[in-house]
Amino acid sequence: MGSRRVVLIAFLALIASPLWAETKSRPDGADTAELERPAVFDLSPRTGSLKETAQKGQELIWRRKEGEKERQFRLDNISVALLRSDTGSQVKITFSGSVSSLGYQTSDEANLTLAVRTGAGAALYSWRFGISVKCGDDKKPLAPLTHDMPTDIAANTFANANAVEIAEYTEPNAPGVQARRCG
Repeated sequence: MGSRRVVLIAFLALIASPLWAETKSRPDGADTAELERPAVFDLSPRTGSLKETAQKGQELIWRRKEGEKERQFRLDNISVALLRSDTGSQVKITFSGSVSSLGYQTSDEANLTLAVRTGAGAALYSWRFGISVKCGDDKKPLAPLTHDMPTDIAANTFANANAVEIAEYTEPNAPGVQARRCG
């Protein structure tokens, strides 16, 4: 009976050890953050060569992935503009916003994908970029990021663009954004 008990205890320890490993905090103090949900912005024509996002209070919020889902950092005052050249063959995308640390900073950049969409939701073009969050950031304006759209699709994309969606860029098996508590 004693050997059965030892085998049972060893078996239970073997099964439970991965569970204990998952609940331990990382030795480097970093947590994994994930975007709560993507944001969609309607584009409004301002002139014949400029389309801008309409502000409706959308924000991007990253939460802790495991355990308590506390907020870690936020991006708000988001603005996206598509500016077409006079000839129509060139389109620049400009992204801006304000970043706030909610007690965390990123170890690396938080990667985002901006997808230009039609009114029906079809993706016309996408652009990947990253933002960094530092301790003490509180509605800190980001330096505007600009990107040139390929000339072979620029005119068609500009003509049919009705919205942009901003979502977290993820790769298969990627761990997510590494964030560390400030202080």
